[in-house]
Amino acid sequence: MTEATFNKSERLFYIMHHLSNHDTVTANDLADHCQTTKRTIYRDIQFLQTQGHEIQAQGREGYRLLIPNMQVKSKLTKDEWLSLTLYPLLSTGITSKEHPFHRSYRTGLEKVMRMATGETPNPAIAERIRLHARTEDAVQARIMPALIQAMSENLCVDVRYYAMHRSEWSERRLEPYYLVPREGHLYLVAYCRMRQGIRVFRLNRFEEAKVTDVGFAIPKAFSIDTFLKQRWSIMEEEDPFEIVVRFSPEAAKYVDEEEFYVETKKFNEEDGTLTLKVTVGSRQEFLRWVRSFGPDAEVLSPVSLRRELADEYSRMFRMYQGDEEKLW
Repeated sequence: MTEATFNKSERLFYIMHHLSNHDTVTANDLADHCQTTKRTIYRDIQFLQTQGHEIQAQGREGYRLLIPNMQVKSKLTKDEWLSLTLYPLLSTGITSKEHPFHRSYRTGLEKVMRMATGETPNPAIAERIRLHARTEDAVQARIMPALIQAMSENLCVDVRYYAMHRSEWSERRLEPYYLVPREGHLYLVAYCRMRQGIRVFRLNRFEEAKVTDVGFAIPKAFSIDTFLKQRWSIMEEEDPFEIVVRFSPEAAKYVDEEEFYVETKKFNEEDGTLTLKVTVGSRQEFLRWVRSFGPDAEVLSPVSLRRELADEYSRMFRMYQGDEEKLW
């Protein structure tokens, strides 16, 4: 499960934005978020310091921005700043001329590239790098500006959202904390004032979003990394439980190279198989992944899950019995 990496301009924006909204942040955390190395983060911090940003090392706590002002933001229009914070992880199709923020993205990128490198970017490069495999989502492009504005100004947002598991629409007031990409989709981690708790919302299920003038603050005790740590799927609603799966030698080489969001233990056996032990909070999402390996994956425990899969595969076997085609 790989994520798009940031280029230098995008990393600089992300680092300044993150420092402006957190007391401290470590190089490890920044490297994870930007999908790069700590050495690259060190160079980025040094570059920002040479540009006049007062970033101070705080030992094990990481870095602190002493004067949290976004000098880069002041050189951009509001639309340019929003467009650059959306791209590349948050907006589908922004490199297309049909995207409502395409022009702002292009002019903003030119300004940032001049700041970072002193050079004007090649106008064709953005068209040649396709970071999203999915087609453009018109709803997402329409909803995103409101969410980004609400997040950047720490304002609540009133939304209309479709809950898939209940098959119903609802109006809610959310405190938008984080936007998280997972498996080709974007999710909003937010405090829901209607449900009185932190919930996860898939972006393409919003029908509308309106920024309010009601402020909020992310609790200092809340950690997005801790929140996501035990989530195989971001949309998890169950209590965590342990699953052990054995993969055939053919599948083992692919599983062994996977980078998982949750903590896992891998055991490479002498016969070439691989045993994976993982604690997850979403059985159905995990099983969808296991099923993709077919007979090359066997659930060893818990027994209840083995029985469930045995029953499912028995029904599937009966479904495909016989040599006759089925009419439709």
